Amino acid sequence: MISPEINEFLACISTEKGLSLNTRHAYQQDLTQLEEFCASKKLSLLNLDLSDLRSFIAFLRRQDFSSRTLARKCSSVRQFYKFLLREKKINKDPSELLLVQVKAKRLPKHLTIEEMFRVIATAQGGSDEEIRDRALLELWYATGTRISEIANVKISDIEFTEGVLKVIGKGNRERLIPVGAEAIRWCKKYKHIRHEWVRQSNLKETNLFFLTRIGKPMSRQAIWKTLKKYSKLAGISKNVWPHMVRHSFATHILRNGADLRAVQEMLGHRSISTTEIYTHLDIENLKLMQSKYHPRG
Repeated sequence: MISPEINEFLACISTEKGLSLNTRHAYQQDLTQLEEFCASKKLSLLNLDLSDLRSFIAFLRRQDFSSRTLARKCSSVRQFYKFLLREKKINKDPSELLLVQVKAKRLPKHLTIEEMFRVIATAQGGSDEEIRDRALLELWYATGTRISEIANVKISDIEFTEGVLKVIGKGNRERLIPVGAEAIRWCKKYKHIRHEWVRQSNLKETNLFFLTRIGKPMSRQAIWKTLKKYSKLAGISKNVWPHMVRHSFATHILRNGADLRAVQEMLGHRSISTTEIYTHLDIENLKLMQSKYHPRG
């Protein structure tokens, strides 16, 4: 059972920051782990000190969480205790000096352009479901959206004439992303099929764009299964997961000369530092150029 303090914190931070359900769930999961740790040690959430919190992080580290996950959990704990201090539920913040060292950022794994094209082309459009799947893959790769964002695309979010997709991202921030002609073409084909599915299902019209044949919204799990299905059919041997589509989008347009600030805008990153992980591509290209053209390469 979650403590009243954690519930108050979750309600407050959700209102203040406009968190998505996924982000709220992550906070809840992190703080529930802290609460369970306290219960096992017969400690109170409101009476912890720095050494107790360091013991908690050490406990998590023994469970083989990555340094990035540990850093996120540490951040959740710090924000929780800042809230408690602000609300005068504690007199001193025990998490003030709590830090987790994060290892150097790993380069994002992505599909090559040729692999991405193969995955998309495998959905040839021979059936109504394949037309929907092709529209999904085309729009996803064209815009680099998160899986939760592509699942929540509404008909009204797609400007078919202008070729623009409106996306509501983290923190309810809105952004506009250009959509290429090929993705728009497949989305138009699917739109007619979608209308027929809704009509045949006798269900109330839903504004969500990607539906099942019986007129219900495609879940994130269903979208992930769709990606895995066509990746396997395309002969992709590497493990493919949803965020790889996003990484592939950013990687490919940067490699073709896109401006980093423009990529930041399209991905919906609040900070340019988040987007800078993709700048390794420029270094890779420079190394290739140097080895090819430098007289002592």
